[in-house]
Amino acid sequence: MGSVIYVIVMASVLLAISIFLFLGKGSWLIAGYNMASAEEKAKYNEKKLCKAIGTITLIIALLLYGMSYLGYRVESGFMDENQLLPFAIVFIVVVFSTIVIGSLYINKKCKNK
Repeated sequence: MGSVIYVIVMASVLLAISIFLFLGKGSWLIAGYNMASAEEKAKYNEKKLCKAIGTITLIIALLLYGMSYLGYRVESGFMDENQLLPFAIVFIVVVFSTIVIGSLYINKKCKNK
């Protein structure tokens, strides 16, 4: 039960970060952007960038909530551990896809022209 709680806490932190980013106030949370020079930051639309990163973190937070629910079902004996494998594979594929698609979106749509 303890590991499920850790996952819920991590998902809640990511949810809070995503909300903060959706409000456009969390650009300092974006790795690389927060350390960029003013001229490098000027190349990006900060609001779009925050919303894109917020979307990525929201999707990952929701996936973590789903996995914590499934982990709870396994630990409670309602679900066999072997049944968790397909969900874990989907989790990994969706996380990587979200990151790749998000990176492509950021490089194409979040840059000022």
